[in-house]
Amino acid sequence: MALLSATKQEVHKGAWSMAQETTPDRLAPPAGQPVSRRSVLKIGGLGLAGVAGTSLLSSCGRGSDPHQVIVQVAQSPTAPAGQRRILDLMRRKFEAAYPGASAKFNVVTLGSAVTTSVITAATSRDGPDIFEVSPQTLPTGQAVGVFEVLSDSDWAAVGGKDRYLPSALAACGRSTTELVAIPYYASTMAMYYNRKKFQEAGITAAPTTWTDFVDVGRQLSAPEQDRYAVGMGAAEASEPWHVIWLLAAQLGGQLISPDGTRSQLNSPEVFEATTFWLDWIAKYRIAGKRDATNVSAEQVKQFTSGRTAMFACGFTQAISSMAGTSVAGDWALAGNPTVPYGRPALPAGTRPVQSYFGGATWAISKYSSKRELALGLARMMGDPDVQRLTWQEVGGLPITTETFTAHPETRQGVWKTIYDSATNAAPTPWSPSFAQVSPLLSTAVKPSFAELAAGGTYDPGALKARLVTANQALTTALESERR
Repeated sequence: MALLSATKQEVHKGAWSMAQETTPDRLAPPAGQPVSRRSVLKIGGLGLAGVAGTSLLSSCGRGSDPHQVIVQVAQSPTAPAGQRRILDLMRRKFEAAYPGASAKFNVVTLGSAVTTSVITAATSRDGPDIFEVSPQTLPTGQAVGVFEVLSDSDWAAVGGKDRYLPSALAACGRSTTELVAIPYYASTMAMYYNRKKFQEAGITAAPTTWTDFVDVGRQLSAPEQDRYAVGMGAAEASEPWHVIWLLAAQLGGQLISPDGTRSQLNSPEVFEATTFWLDWIAKYRIAGKRDATNVSAEQVKQFTSGRTAMFACGFTQAISSMAGTSVAGDWALAGNPTVPYGRPALPAGTRPVQSYFGGATWAISKYSSKRELALGLARMMGDPDVQRLTWQEVGGLPITTETFTAHPETRQGVWKTIYDSATNAAPTPWSPSFAQVSPLLSTAVKPSFAELAAGGTYDPGALKARLVTANQALTTALESERR
């Protein structure tokens, strides 16, 4: 099986992205600047040439052939050949089912160009028939009017809602009655650990609580020898929101309120989540100071070389990085711990959360004149052979139930952990301003990690003040959405 060899840094780039980084910093307004429909459209128009050049404008239109469906995707950063095989299979299946029709895939180099063309379509009322985007980009597409709620007849045309994992559907709209896209594949976070190191230390199971995680980390660390059990990718631009979102959600908090109207970046839960993460280095000493400046590629390399024994919040695509390494026969996957540090159980009223739902979706443009054909192609995208090939080539977990029946290997072994994580994954808040969360949190925690890198400690008071500033900025952005 030739799975995509990719770290989180690679996965968050390109059309196969899973997080809100598909709205690029060069196109998004400065953190906290209003994100009204008017400002989004303005940014899209001004930023287009700088991102993709004039060729994007000429290559992404619907074309003159009334029987050709155009889909825009971004090139896989590390598996372009595998991606071509997947797209070719979909094209052949579609053209066999619809004689006289054809499918064309516009594959652009930059993942950000897909989001740019969504914004451009709102002003030009032109563009591809289908956009392949992450779930976190869908609120922006709906806000600018390009993505509309799918009707019951639309769902019937793609095989019915029952065909898809409920958690995949939940990520495709503000609610289950307001879905604007069709799921394609899933990618979620899990914990990677070294079974051999665990066994040698007499540890019989992966930690299920963050207290156990710290205890295991301390047992396997020797700071005086510069040996640490846990690897971190703290300097990865997208890492802060992933980790802080997870830890805060487990405490019963959120980064944005569930209704998408209120910023909660300065909540007690977010502050506790952030300090707990920083304390892996500062207080518990289960990760080294160098991790404060590591990106995800270094985090994975530490693990595959045997220098660390575990890392949490690792994405699905890191699985392929294990092959041919010193830990090839020793590594395993477990769900991220779900019980907060120092707690005997989850807070009342909260459910266990191991990951947010990431992956890819297909959203049909409101301006497509070939909607029936576009829905037909989207139906082919969910077929078991297409889903399995996507799993095989790029490490995307299937999301149609018939795929797991036809190809049970796609949720066996380590993939059982990924499947369980995906089926229990939580959607992120439905808000165009969610794109602001990543740069705001990154800005808030970066000085603390710089302090850790330099001296092993950080100032909690200064961190709290920066979270207040971030919250104020996000509040401004959220208020502008309602104008």
